[in-house]
Amino acid sequence: MDLFRCPSCQQTLWDPVTLPCGHTFCKKCLGAVNRCQICKQRLKARGAQDLRCNTLLSNLVDKCLDKDTKVKRITRDLEELISNQQYEEAGKVACRGIVMAPENAPLRVLRSQVYMCLKQFPESLREAEVICDLQPQNPEGFYRKGMALLHMEKKEEALKEFQRCLALNPHYTTARQEIEQILKDLGFSVPSSLEDPMDEVSRISKQTMADTATLIAPLEAATIGSQDCGTSNKIEGDKIPPLVQPSDGTSHALHQERRKRKDVDESTSPNKERLSKHLRLTDSQEDEENHKECPLPPLLKDILSLSDLECSLCIRMFLEPVTTPCGHTFCRECLERCMDHQPYCPLCKQCLREYLRVGSYPITALVQDLMVTIFPSEMTDRKQVHLTEIAEMSNLVRNVPIFVCTVAFPEVPCPLHVFEPRYRLMMRRCLETGTKSFGMCLYESGKSFADFGCMLEIQHLDYLPDGRSLVETVGRRRFRVLQRGQLDGYHIAEIEYLVDKRLEGEELQEVQRLHDAVYQQLEECFSQNRGSLPRRIFIHHANPPPKEDDIQASPDGPNWCWWLLSVLPLDPTYQMLILSMTSLKERLFHLKHILSVFLQNRS
Repeated sequence: MDLFRCPSCQQTLWDPVTLPCGHTFCKKCLGAVNRCQICKQRLKARGAQDLRCNTLLSNLVDKCLDKDTKVKRITRDLEELISNQQYEEAGKVACRGIVMAPENAPLRVLRSQVYMCLKQFPESLREAEVICDLQPQNPEGFYRKGMALLHMEKKEEALKEFQRCLALNPHYTTARQEIEQILKDLGFSVPSSLEDPMDEVSRISKQTMADTATLIAPLEAATIGSQDCGTSNKIEGDKIPPLVQPSDGTSHALHQERRKRKDVDESTSPNKERLSKHLRLTDSQEDEENHKECPLPPLLKDILSLSDLECSLCIRMFLEPVTTPCGHTFCRECLERCMDHQPYCPLCKQCLREYLRVGSYPITALVQDLMVTIFPSEMTDRKQVHLTEIAEMSNLVRNVPIFVCTVAFPEVPCPLHVFEPRYRLMMRRCLETGTKSFGMCLYESGKSFADFGCMLEIQHLDYLPDGRSLVETVGRRRFRVLQRGQLDGYHIAEIEYLVDKRLEGEELQEVQRLHDAVYQQLEECFSQNRGSLPRRIFIHHANPPPKEDDIQASPDGPNWCWWLLSVLPLDPTYQMLILSMTSLKERLFHLKHILSVFLQNRS
């Protein structure tokens, strides 16, 4: 039940907003806050206009809350907006509430007031008429109707509605004040005390038409009735109050008006059961009711389903849900894959370049807690499926991701600039699986990539603000491709690792001598004059790696051989040929021949 509570106001979330740190609050609770109240992270948004509601959580709250609670929250927000003179926003909230509860009179009253503030007087009058139809005993409806008519310059009709308001509630001060002002505007003097209005009424009856006298008579009747708390507030039968005796020219009109009034009063006699709740409560009780939250349904699992917590991209239960600044929620992996292609929200297409620039996507804590609490077994199954998928991708024999670019060599650094969406996804998965490894192969026409390659291990990865990556890698093991495939746009392969043939006895001694001779040639290349070809080739490189004592310590042979092969200006196809050799002796012969050519060229 407490999952939907706002950490700030401790009430059920209303217009929930998820912050960049992953915590969720009511939108109005964040209006003047510059830090998250849970993790204290500073917020970049300034004001409620920069905050977007979490669409998923808004739907969940709307589904779980009962209608009465939602109407109370809307009414409270509407009153606050009106008090802050935010009439445009109040109009939107009022319409939202009326759609939810079209027969709710308090909401109609507030919307009529909003229309009045927006100077939309015909709309305000229409709302007031609906209030009068819904609750004929509610004086507020007639008051609102009178105010709308008054602003539409229909003072006589407004006077009539104000008098009806007073007939229902003689103590309605604002209605009485409006009547006095109308009388002043019509040129009549209104006494400071209405206890003895006979003289004024007589004067008015002589100066105005019968309809005007008819409009004033109910006011006087209501005034006399207000002095006697034991008498009824309604005009009974055709009796005219004893202090009000109209002239002969107006007696018939008064008689007809009171007959009509009697019929209206009898058909709309006060009925406590029909009155809206806010009319039957005292101010303190009303305040308590407005701040009282109805509890959520006891069994959320009976209300929510797995489909309510599904990612719209993978159509599976959320895994590490994250919420974008535009208020939409996705699995973190799904969102990252979409952001690889373009920095826009997959649903609303809002630009998310700033979100991408930050590069971190914290989990939406409330959604995660909902899934763990309501659907624990389903959440466990979802994680298990993900772990199984990761295990399959972490197999560096059967499902090796392949980067098709150039020729890489064992123990030789290979810096990469990653910008293609498929390879950005591949790099993330390499880090997520924990292997931090992938294969590098040269492109070969007709096969997608060559039959031989080298495994690269990620040493460091920098994410650039626009989504590109700079990756530092180093070569590890050579391999041969056995079978090719694809996964989510990038290549994969089943491979077997290459191992140099083991040497023994005289063959090992012979290869050792050859190894020393070729390494001596390499040292001669570094000792050449600056103008010579070998020196110009190696001038931008440091000294070669040291010669190794055990030439068979590594399954790929001495490391300096691969370093030399990487710096020589050779055709990539020829480099790959040497890479594929499993005979150290044969590989050394090739290197000896290349160095001999360089040393013989003195030009």
